[in-house]
Amino acid sequence: MNFVKAAIATLLILSCLSFVGCGKTNKDKTEESTKDKVTTLIQWLKDKDRSVRQMAAEQLGERKETRAVKPLIAALNDSDKSVRWSTAEALGEIKNAHAVKPLINTLNDNDKSVRWSAAGALGEIGPPAVKPLIAALKDSDSRVRQYAAAALGKIKDTRAVKPLITVLKDVDSSTRNAAARALGKIKDAHAVEPLIIALKDDDSSVRRDAAGALGEIKDTRAVQPLIDALKDNNSTVQWCAAEALGKIKDARAVEHLIDTLEDNDRGVWRKAEEALTEIEKK
Repeated sequence: MNFVKAAIATLLILSCLSFVGCGKTNKDKTEESTKDKVTTLIQWLKDKDRSVRQMAAEQLGERKETRAVKPLIAALNDSDKSVRWSTAEALGEIKNAHAVKPLINTLNDNDKSVRWSAAGALGEIGPPAVKPLIAALKDSDSRVRQYAAAALGKIKDTRAVKPLITVLKDVDSSTRNAAARALGKIKDAHAVEPLIIALKDDDSSVRRDAAGALGEIKDTRAVQPLIDALKDNNSTVQWCAAEALGKIKDARAVEHLIDTLEDNDRGVWRKAEEALTEIEKK
């Protein structure tokens, strides 16, 4: 029955039938029909059926209706995680600055998919979210700091570089990971030295992401530290270092990449081969 109800609701939304009288022009009918459909969708955000609430949020996001921002913000507190996830995504599609603070609060949701959706939505909203997200990098909850860093990486605003560099020293390794990845997406040269330091982080995943970020920035200062990282005790760090050296394309790496071809890990020597090919092209 829930499926049937949701299907009927979808057909009503997608249909071309007008909700208004026949005494109007086609243009007037279309405009009023659209308004009525949006009103109906907003009402359905409070439906007893979870699938209807979720579908309503998705449709409002697709329509990019600013009238729906306030009701969607309220729906971020829905009891169902799928509805919260779809609601956050819808707010990202609408890109309204009023949703920034509620979405930042949603970075603390108890469901990972909802937190990712909120971070993605903040990234879609862009510059209006930068300052609040920078503030969220100091939140007491490591999950909030992590997802704030991810959102800043998606926005790629250079205002976030210095705060993200600070986060490279966060007590939580997942947050340090997110900061390294974000800095790699922003590609600001000011992050090179801090990322080089992060190549010696106690956590191998942080070292891996630092290597990846340095490869994205393509600064030659990173060549020797990345050559050193080819001898890391973690194979994932090694192949990320090799890949980064291939992106920087500095001839100093050739000899060391050739040595890496003798590595027992197939993934490592394949990345070394690819890196050598890239350097050869240059």
